[in-house]
Amino acid sequence: MNIHLSDKSRPKRPTRSNAVRRQHTEEAIIDAFGRLLEREGVAGIGVNALIKEASVGKKPLYDYFGGLEGVAVEWVRRRGIWPPLEEIVGEPLEQFLERQPGEKLRLINRQCAEMLRANAPLCELLSGEFVRSPEMKQAVEHVRQLVRLDFERVLKSDPVLSSEDYLALNTVAYAATTYLALRAHCQPRFFGFDLSTQTSWQIVMNMFDRVMDNAERGITSRDKEVD
Repeated sequence: MNIHLSDKSRPKRPTRSNAVRRQHTEEAIIDAFGRLLEREGVAGIGVNALIKEASVGKKPLYDYFGGLEGVAVEWVRRRGIWPPLEEIVGEPLEQFLERQPGEKLRLINRQCAEMLRANAPLCELLSGEFVRSPEMKQAVEHVRQLVRLDFERVLKSDPVLSSEDYLALNTVAYAATTYLALRAHCQPRFFGFDLSTQTSWQIVMNMFDRVMDNAERGITSRDKEVD
């Protein structure tokens, strides 16, 4: 009697499901994106470099993420690169939203700058808008959208913040703090300050607080005169 099992009668080895295989491939691509960003900088990230680093083909990249920009967004989301608003402001959201209008703008801009300065990978990604790569610019725009959603949440929390004066103040404040945070990462020497040191950074941030406080007093004073 032949005691050997035929190929057909042998139990089949269990195989991973399509969902598990997809998850494994997605994680490999996202991890590869993070490694490239850290090792090569934003200028070194492209589709070909990414699929080589991840050891996958182009098809999964586009099927699962829609392209390079989708990978960047998922890298931010899954790795917690952009934290929740409550974590950024450093206090319960309900408590933060009860603050005075100008104080909310000052705090969220300053705290975003602090968070960004301490997050080298995110700084490197956001610097991608200065790189002449359409794909990376789209990726940065997706990440910027996460930032806008948080700021819109704050601006909508108080009707006063919808005025032209406060919208203008927030736009300038965000531009200034983002620039300073990116500068601290890329080229920290700025007007005699070394933004990579905590002492210089604190001095500049105190200057930012003073400008914001003066601007709000000016807005409030003018509004009282109008009334």
